[in-house]
Amino acid sequence: MTSYGVEEELDEIIDPSLKKQMDTQSLSRFKELAYKCLNQQLMQRPTMDQIVIELKEVLELQWKHENLEHSVAADEDTSSNILKMDFLKIPLSEIKLATNNFDEGYSIGSGEYGIVYKANLDVYNTQSLSSSEGKCKPKINKTVAIKRIFSRADEQGKQGFLTEIELLTSCKHPNIVSLLGFSREAREMILVYEYAFKGSLSDYLGYTCKTTNLTWAQRIQICLDVAHGINYLHTNMEGKPRIIHRDIKSENILLDEYMNAKIADFGLSKFHPMKQQASTICTKTIAGTEVYMDPEYLTTFKYKRESDIYSFGVVLFEVLSGRVAYDLIYLGENNMGLAPIARRRFNEGTLKELLDPKIIEEDGDHLFTINRGPNQDSFDTFSKIAYRCLAETQAKRPTMEAVIEELQNALNLQGETMVLLRFRLGDLALATENFAETYCIGLDSHCMVYGAELDDLGNYSSLATEGKNNGEPSNKHITAAIKRITNRKGGKAKQGFFAELEMRAYKHRNIVSILGFCDQGDEMILVYENASDRSLDDYLKNVDNMDNFTWTHRLRMCLEIARGLDHLHTKMANLQTIIHNDIRSATILLDKKGEAKIASFGISKLHPTNQEVKIKVYEDPEYEKQVK
Repeated sequence: MTSYGVEEELDEIIDPSLKKQMDTQSLSRFKELAYKCLNQQLMQRPTMDQIVIELKEVLELQWKHENLEHSVAADEDTSSNILKMDFLKIPLSEIKLATNNFDEGYSIGSGEYGIVYKANLDVYNTQSLSSSEGKCKPKINKTVAIKRIFSRADEQGKQGFLTEIELLTSCKHPNIVSLLGFSREAREMILVYEYAFKGSLSDYLGYTCKTTNLTWAQRIQICLDVAHGINYLHTNMEGKPRIIHRDIKSENILLDEYMNAKIADFGLSKFHPMKQQASTICTKTIAGTEVYMDPEYLTTFKYKRESDIYSFGVVLFEVLSGRVAYDLIYLGENNMGLAPIARRRFNEGTLKELLDPKIIEEDGDHLFTINRGPNQDSFDTFSKIAYRCLAETQAKRPTMEAVIEELQNALNLQGETMVLLRFRLGDLALATENFAETYCIGLDSHCMVYGAELDDLGNYSSLATEGKNNGEPSNKHITAAIKRITNRKGGKAKQGFFAELEMRAYKHRNIVSILGFCDQGDEMILVYENASDRSLDDYLKNVDNMDNFTWTHRLRMCLEIARGLDHLHTKMANLQTIIHNDIRSATILLDKKGEAKIASFGISKLHPTNQEVKIKVYEDPEYEKQVK
C-alpha cells in the first residue's frame, strides 16, 4: 500500500483535465499498482500476469463509473421471433433482380433439394434487430448465399425449409450460420444466408482445387469452432430450444473470410420444446448421410445429442486425415467409410499413418510456416477425444463440454503457428531505393532499419487476414520497417538469424508484428509492420495532444502494454524468455485507433538506437547494481 505522503505526491502530478473523469476507486487501485511496480526490490514487484489482471479490474471500475458497461439484452421470446421473421421477409422481385432471374452464372452449387446462388442483396443486419423497440437499422448491401429449393421437392424438402426458418430465427451464435432472409412468394421457397467466402470444410479435404493447405493449428481451431456451435445447439436456454442437428458433416461446416467455422443446413434438424426434458428423438425413417451416422441410431432409430457427437467424431478424423469420410480409399476398405478404419488404427497404434501429408506442405514458394505440423502431445490429445466421440454406443461418448476442453488442450499444446512472407530482395531494394540512407530510421552495430512502402503483397499469396474488404484480400501497399542485418560474420549467422526469426514470429496484437523475411544470398532481412508514425512519447511531449486521451483511454493503453509484455515474458517461454530491455514511451507506438503496440527489437522509428537519449529514468535500479 502507498503511504499517505506518496498518495499526496501522486495526486499532484495527475493531469488536471482528467480529474473530473476519474473514478476514485479506479484511480486509487491504479496508483497502488504503479507504486508496486516501482518497488526498489525486484522480488517485491508484481508479475506481468498479475499486472494484467489488476489493470483489467481498474478499467472495469472506470467503465462502471462512466456507465459504459454493456447492458445485458433480455432473451427474446416467441413474439420477438415473429417480429424478426417479419423483418426477414425479402420480396421475390429483389432476389430475382440480384440473381438476374436465377441466371446460371450466379449458381455456386446444387444439392438434393435446391440450387445455391451467390449475389449481392440488400438485407437487414440481423444483429441489429431490436425486439424491445420493434425496429432495426437500415438495410446493408452484402454478398449472400441464396438457396432456391426445387418446386418439385418432396415433403421432407418443404419441411426442411420451414425448419430452417424456425430454428435459425431462434439461434444467435458466432459458429451458427446466420439466416438473413427468406421468400415464399409464387410457390418459391428461398432462404438467404450469410455467404461463406472460404467455402465449406469439405472443400479442403481430398484432392480438391483449393490451394490452401490448412495447418494443424487451423484444423484444431475449426473443430473447436464447430464444437462450440454444437454445444450451443444442444443447450436448452431461455428463448431457444434444445436442437439436434442430425446432419453434422464437413459439407455442412462453412468457413467465413477469417476461417471461422459455422454450422449450416438445418433442414433435418429436430428440436425439443423448451419445457420438455426428453433428450431422445424416436424416428420411423433414417435421415442423414450414412458414413456419418451413429451406429446405435441405425439399429434403434433413437437419435440423441450423442448422435451428433458421433458425427462430429467422424469430422474430427476427416480433418486429421485430410479426406472426406466417403473417400473411395475408405469405402474400398469398409463400406461404412472412415469411422471404423479410424477406430481400428487408433487401437493398433497406427493412426499417424492416416495423417494428411499436406499438413506440412507450404501453400507457395513465398511462404514460410513456423510450427506447421502437429507435435506429438497435441496429436495424441486430439486423436484420443476424436476416438471417444466414435464410441459405438451413445452412453460411452463424451459430452460436448469435455470435447471442447480437450480440443482446447490440443490447441494449447500445439502452440502458435505463424505464416510469414518470404520477400524477394529485389522488391525490398526497390522499395528503399537500394537501401538509401534517406530511408534509414534506425541503426546500431548489428543492423539498419529502413521505413518504406511495400506494394502488391498479393504477389506473395495471402498475407494474414488483415486489410480485407468483404472477405477479399487487399493488395494495397503497407508501411513497413525493414531491418537489414549488417553484421553477418561467422558460420552460425544464418542459424542465429532463423532462431531470431522464430522468436519474433509469435504475434500479439499489442506487439509490432513481423510480416516476413528475406534470406536471399548473404542478405538477412526482417520485415515488420510499421504500426504508426507517432509514439506515446510524442504525445506526452505535447500536452495539447494528450488532452485527446481520456482517463479510460489511458488505462486501456496501460493494459495493452501490460498484455504485450506478459506475452513476451510468459507465452513464449517454450522458445526463450524474452526481456525487452528498452520499455519506454518512445518504444510504444499508437496506431490509428489509439491502440498501443510495443515496438521491440530495435525498430522504433522515432529514436534510432545510436542516438543519445536520456533513458536512465526507465532503468531498474537493481539491474544497475548487478551490472556494476
